[in-house]
This record gives sequence, C-alpha cells and structure tokens, in this order.
Amino acid sequence: MTVTERRKHPRAEEKAIVGFGFLNQTPRYLGFVENTSEYGIYFISEKALPVGTFVTIQPWRCGTRPPETSSAGSLREADTICARSHNATHRLNAMVIGKVVHCRRIEDRVPPAYAIGAHYEGSAV
Repeated sequence: MTVTERRKHPRAEEKAIVGFGFLNQTPRYLGFVENTSEYGIYFISEKALPVGTFVTIQPWRCGTRPPETSSAGSLREADTICARSHNATHRLNAMVIGKVVHCRRIEDRVPPAYAIGAHYEGSAV
C-alpha cells in the first residue's frame, strides 16, 4: 500500500506560497505548498515546527512584503512561484489554524528544509 492509498482524503496538487507563524506570536515564515486537501495542507519551509504545535497559515500574495525571517533562498523560490502562477487561483484562500502532524527534514537541502503536514482546526477551504 502506497502513502497515497493510505490517505483518508484526496489531495490537490498546489504550487502556492503561505505565510505561517506560531499562534498569537509575531514572527512569520514562508512556506511553499505542495498539496492540500479539505482537511489539511502539506508545505515545505526552512523553519522546523514541533509536532502538535498550532500555527496560523494564510495565503501569501505575490508582490507583498515578505516576512523579515525570509532567507535569500526562500525569496528566490517565492519569486519563481509567483512568475509561474501569476493570477492563479488557489484552494487555500483564507487564514486557518493548523495543528502540525508531521515535520521531517528533507535530506540534502542547504539551507535545511522541512516537509510539514498540518491538519486544519476548523473549516478551511
């Protein structure tokens, strides 16, 4: 059985950018969405998140000022995604609260990057 076959909910491939941060805290970070479902989101970020942590996740609009925590690599990736998906619609269109269900380091990435899965807490898309 593959990972896809074990999933409870179908995923929609997505190439979008989100801003996220710890609940009720100021620092924000960029995340790069790989896929979404009705119940959760999978994204990649240079910021590791502890499993069980609650985070706010919201769409990041191309052309807006990036978080101060953004690395040069994240900014380049954001520029690339923005150039490819100009005016594309995205499934995540409002801020949501997510609970981190997994965070795994992606091998061979410099700077380090993490694959993060979060379950929406409440309605999302």
